[in-house]
Amino acid sequence: MRKLFFGFILSQCFLLSGFYFQRGNQNVEYDNPSLYPQVLLTFLGVQYPSENKAVTEHILNNYSKSHPNILVSYEWVPLRTYPCILKKRICSNSLDDVFMLSQDSRYQVPEGVLADLSSLPTLAAYRQQVLAQMRKGDTIPYVTTSLGAFGLFCNLNMLERNRLKVPQTLEEFLAACAAFHRIGITPLAVTRECLRALLIARAYEPAVFGDANAFFHSLNTDEAFLRRTLLRGFLFLALLRDKEYFDVDDLVLIRENMPGMFFSAGEQPFMIGGSWFSPVLGKAQSAFRFSVFPLPVTSQGAVTVLGLDTPLSVSSRGEHVPQAVQLVEGLTSPENILIFNDGQGGFSPLKNAPLPADKAVHPLWKSMDAGRGIFHSDIRLRYNLWHRLDSGIELILSGASAEEATESVIQALHDAQQGKEGKQGKQS
Repeated sequence: MRKLFFGFILSQCFLLSGFYFQRGNQNVEYDNPSLYPQVLLTFLGVQYPSENKAVTEHILNNYSKSHPNILVSYEWVPLRTYPCILKKRICSNSLDDVFMLSQDSRYQVPEGVLADLSSLPTLAAYRQQVLAQMRKGDTIPYVTTSLGAFGLFCNLNMLERNRLKVPQTLEEFLAACAAFHRIGITPLAVTRECLRALLIARAYEPAVFGDANAFFHSLNTDEAFLRRTLLRGFLFLALLRDKEYFDVDDLVLIRENMPGMFFSAGEQPFMIGGSWFSPVLGKAQSAFRFSVFPLPVTSQGAVTVLGLDTPLSVSSRGEHVPQAVQLVEGLTSPENILIFNDGQGGFSPLKNAPLPADKAVHPLWKSMDAGRGIFHSDIRLRYNLWHRLDSGIELILSGASAEEATESVIQALHDAQQGKEGKQGKQS
């Protein structure tokens, strides 16, 4: 996803003629040994756009000013290589003091590596549904500073010109897509990651409108139920593909972290995208009005697909665990969470948080606030389904059937489980 918006990351701090601290594009040198900070904390995170970097540095610099005995060194790592680098550091026992825990790595971290953050006083302000996603037994091994949300971007001018309203249900959405397709317009802009979100929203309908605990228990224990759930999602994607409501060839032109070019140009009525696309479109000063709504993919109503975009963890094996936990406490303060999310398209994980400054995402926010959201990597799942969907998505894009795509994901889950069991066997 995208998505993960918190990009603090390890930058080399070392002693040559003095001590260096990366602050923006400058290195600050401490020639006087009495000025050396007493504690050096390393921070590993994901490289994001310049706006994100500026906000991150602003927060860290403010923290350093109020804690002069602590030096925070951070390293920017590209999103695509981040999981691999984090995995290597986990395996080599060289984790940073504070780091972002990628969704895939959540299933790979051995017991005892992550410090328990459940005593953080800032957690009292978190939404209960977010706390539930961060809890593992009696511990909280990571805390997020933002939520990412997938929704339906609507070109309001195009809808008004064609006398159509914003779709609220699956039937209304398909009818609107059909109306635009009849006049020669491909209605929907998507990326591969957004196709995942569409599939999750459609497949997880029973969890949103029914008993979520029973739903995820069945996903974990009943392969036939898992197969039916995946098939429901892939049948929906195959339908959109077969009706040519999105252009498979256009996917190669769309960058995963950027809005679709044709929607951005005002030539398409709909785009599936992350909430972080909204400020990008806003700064582009598009010649059309747009808003972001929940995904209308069920007959019972629209759904928002959520993710813990910036989950922060502390290594329990670091030299300065108390100071690292204290840093995370500072980063999860309400004022810093507000600073970090406003203007970047992230949603606050806090209860009683104000509406986002970006009015375009208000409909999506209100859907989440009303409880019409589902986490794509729900903590109740015993396996990383979100990333295992990729093999099925590629098959759908190549023209394969929904059944073939479903079996591909089932096999990917089997392979991942066998690899995990094999690794555990070698360790024992």
